[in-house]
Amino acid sequence: MPMLFDKALQYAYDVVDGKEVTNKYVKRQCEWFLSDLERQDSDDFAFFFDQEAVATVEGICELLNFATGIGVVGTTVLESTVGFQAFFLVNVFGWRFKSNPSKFKHRDITLFIARKNSKTWLTGLIIIILCLTEDDYSEFYSICKDRELAAEVKKAISQILNASPHILKYFTIPKTLSGKVLCKLTKSFFQPRTSDANANNGLRPSAFISDETGAFKDMDNINAMKSGQLSVRNPLRFNLTTAYAEDLSIMLDEIAYIKKVFDGLLKDERMFALLYYAEEEHLWDDTGLFQANPLRIEENYSEIRDNRKKAIEIPSCREEYLCKHMNYFLPTNSGEEFINIDDLRKCEIIDFDWSGRQVYLGLDLAQTTDNCAFAMCTEEDLKIYADVYAFIPADRMLEKNRIEKINYKDYIDAGKCFACGDNVVDYSFIEQMILDIEEKFGVIVMGCAYDRYNCLSTAQKLEAAGIRTVEAKQHSSVLHAPTKLLREKILSQEFYYLENKLLEINFQNARIVENNEKNIYLNKKKSTGKIDMIAALINSVYLLQIDVIFSPDSDWACQVI
Repeated sequence: MPMLFDKALQYAYDVVDGKEVTNKYVKRQCEWFLSDLERQDSDDFAFFFDQEAVATVEGICELLNFATGIGVVGTTVLESTVGFQAFFLVNVFGWRFKSNPSKFKHRDITLFIARKNSKTWLTGLIIIILCLTEDDYSEFYSICKDRELAAEVKKAISQILNASPHILKYFTIPKTLSGKVLCKLTKSFFQPRTSDANANNGLRPSAFISDETGAFKDMDNINAMKSGQLSVRNPLRFNLTTAYAEDLSIMLDEIAYIKKVFDGLLKDERMFALLYYAEEEHLWDDTGLFQANPLRIEENYSEIRDNRKKAIEIPSCREEYLCKHMNYFLPTNSGEEFINIDDLRKCEIIDFDWSGRQVYLGLDLAQTTDNCAFAMCTEEDLKIYADVYAFIPADRMLEKNRIEKINYKDYIDAGKCFACGDNVVDYSFIEQMILDIEEKFGVIVMGCAYDRYNCLSTAQKLEAAGIRTVEAKQHSSVLHAPTKLLREKILSQEFYYLENKLLEINFQNARIVENNEKNIYLNKKKSTGKIDMIAALINSVYLLQIDVIFSPDSDWACQVI
């Protein structure tokens, strides 16, 4: 019988080799797993894969049985667990700190997956294992929008235990919905909880499951649980959900953060995530079906194909199909990705000679406590070249690092971000930097486009210093053209930017929406983080369009009809 580790290893190889149909982020997690196995003996790697811990989990799984499921009822969990389930399990329990083998490497664990792919069952299984293996008197909880939904995990735990007599005798299962499942061996327990944050203060969760996080509109309940984990040796958070048609879902920010880590924009070695969703180009085909649904059950696939046929013909069925079966947050609700980070990175350059060039500046001055940015761009042979800088309040850097989950010092050291002022951004620092552009880079400044909000005083000072200023009205009728042009130039690799990881994060955050006139524009509210650098860049492109592209004598004229 293949053991969990064997199944997990084979799954990782199959994903990386393309034998298992999935998306790039699942592939990235599998690549990291294989890479970490190879480098675990390295002195500069803080973790190791504990085969003995996994063997303990395998022993427990051999005593647990499936209570439900097509073709698996009555079989052991060890026998019938499939590849992605085994991969999930061994990553949760196998990776440990070298300095403390009882401490898990992974702390924040996400399973983003379509409906009917056993996520609740898998979590119930993990809770049983934790009850048997973690410290005595550990507390485990699930939270959801309401108590009844949270109790779904308790239901899964009860079904597994009732089908497993060798393990059932060590547990007490209450009949009440909110009762505690007690492990007699360790005196640990599991309990479903309401989503009311105030009701969860004072708890001490060793692990908690945030179930159907896509339905959450704020972090209050999750933060209440996290605050109770400060004195816990292994504080685990399991983040489980399917996509929702929900504008304010906190899961949009969660997924955006995870993607930034996978794309190398941020570093988080203690994160583990499997993001099973259909890529946009595969929402209506079987590739997308396989990407979002890794539990390879043909009966489920047949049902989803039937739902797909209905969704194509009946518009009212499309939301259910896309969200629950393709695991896809609808762009109409969540905003559409501005540009794919892989496409953007093809446009990165290491150096550029600005001397003698005519440049167009763009300025985005937000509230003084927030990020500000300015960009400069030029054109040559129908190509756009750009460099962008950000500005933050110096005394708020640590706070911003914590809230935004990025390290601004790295970008300050790289020369792409400046900490100026104390608790507010010092506008005079930005103004002086703009006034020094010509001398520093040897360029000719043709003008500066600005957003009127918070920028009138700065615009007046620049104008008084001899720099032409042009207001870029923040309206789709004005910004559609430069936004569309920038995206098209990136996709055609006719846009180049100087190496800038903070700018890449801004692009990763950016979401665009489309109005009734089919005009596209950046939407800060729907974006998943700061986009000030892109706003400044678009303003600079707007001015470039006015002077160069829309000029009757320009070679660009035929490009932008």
